[in-house]
Amino acid sequence: MRSRTGIALSALVCASLACQTVLAPFSPPTRTPRPPATAASDPTATPPPDTEPAPATPVLEATVVPGPTLTGPAFTEGGVRLCDYIPGVSVPAQMPPEVVNPPTATPFPTPTPPPATPVNADQTDRQLRIFRELWSAVRDNYVYEDFRGRDWDAIGDRYEALILRGLTEDAFYDAMRSMIFELGDEHSSFLSPQDVQEQEAELAGTREFVGIGAMVLPLIEEDRASIISIFPGSPAEEAGLRSHDAILSVDGGPVWDENGQARTLGIEGTPVTIVVQRPGEPARELTLIRRRVTGNAPIDYCLVPNTRIGYIFFPTFFDETIDEQTRAALERMAAEGPLEGLILDNRQNGGGISTVADPIMGLFMDGLQGYFVSRTDRRPLRVESEDVAGSQSVPLVVLVGEGTASYGEIVSGVLRVSGRAQIVGQTTDGNVEVLWGYEFEDGSRAWIAQETFEPLGETAGVWEDTGIIPDVMAPSRWDLFSEATDPGLAAAVQLLQAGGR
Repeated sequence: MRSRTGIALSALVCASLACQTVLAPFSPPTRTPRPPATAASDPTATPPPDTEPAPATPVLEATVVPGPTLTGPAFTEGGVRLCDYIPGVSVPAQMPPEVVNPPTATPFPTPTPPPATPVNADQTDRQLRIFRELWSAVRDNYVYEDFRGRDWDAIGDRYEALILRGLTEDAFYDAMRSMIFELGDEHSSFLSPQDVQEQEAELAGTREFVGIGAMVLPLIEEDRASIISIFPGSPAEEAGLRSHDAILSVDGGPVWDENGQARTLGIEGTPVTIVVQRPGEPARELTLIRRRVTGNAPIDYCLVPNTRIGYIFFPTFFDETIDEQTRAALERMAAEGPLEGLILDNRQNGGGISTVADPIMGLFMDGLQGYFVSRTDRRPLRVESEDVAGSQSVPLVVLVGEGTASYGEIVSGVLRVSGRAQIVGQTTDGNVEVLWGYEFEDGSRAWIAQETFEPLGETAGVWEDTGIIPDVMAPSRWDLFSEATDPGLAAAVQLLQAGGR
């Protein structure tokens, strides 16, 4: 095993971005992983940090109306998009408690170990080396010394016996995923060499796929998807698709195939017909031509009409271009006059890496903000301030919800504890462990929960127990409202207009 990575990564995602971008198959052993960045074994390294499937969604019934496009956005003279929500005009969506807080989704069962297969001795020896290094890394470094009540020795014996019976390469990687899944923290994960390559492309902002160009929230149980963000210049953007739009069917059939992969993916240049519905509007049938989509995970930003209040949506902190995109957004929104308030939307932000999240925090605060605590160490979280277009003094509101995890939670909570922001939304799940990466000889990688977070003035792991509790409660079910009827956005605007910070 090679040395531990020096990049700190938080609860990945997404909700991992693999699922959000409709790029990767749905992975049963994990909840919605958030990707990290490098790996480790040597206790002297620096960490990595860390999403989250959506709750069950109510049925949206509507007659399908043919139409080439959906309503597009409005812009300022300077080219900045105007938010669809208009204070004093737009009516926030109203949702009864049973819709806002649906029943807990059915958890994945413990994966069944793959069957034994005759293989050569060299392959088995290599698999045993990787297994033993992985098992030992968890034994020596896992943040919960009691392994959350699991018998780690017995688990190791069971998987070692399985490998000795003979496993193909794919079956071995499935077995290692299953072993880490048994820890039950819904955060730690194991990646095959191919998974690692895809993750690194995601981090670098060079992900590539052929489809319509939409990041989506998978609603597997309802066989739907809710759009989170749109790639610029993509077929989805050209068709007028927007955040919160629901994809109800693809080519007259389900949205997801038998492997949990979106059926919008396909061969470049081929048509795909989707039924899409904006909350509160009729469903529409659109035919798009699949294209190759390459690039970073796009943030979204807009100005609230008739105000100087800005809004920035963060889909993830697992993309090294996010902080630069944020600086550019702040500068563009302030170009026509100083901002008088700013809303940061982390409701679908399942986390990411410290090298992205720390600079984002530095745009709004400075100095010591808490500690990352492991079995043996207490590492300070310090951020360096950078003022971009008045970002250090602009009043802030942060939006959170059940899709906020890991570094998404840490950033949100720290902004509140520091006195820089108030929080609006729904209580987060509480998943703030910091993952450290361990890389193995075949290029595979494990992300293991090795630290938890200690906010200033609080005990270590408190947010793991309580989640981030908002100052003002507002429904955060992404698929139940549009930007125009967003109750969280409406509450945040009201707070800022009332002088709250």
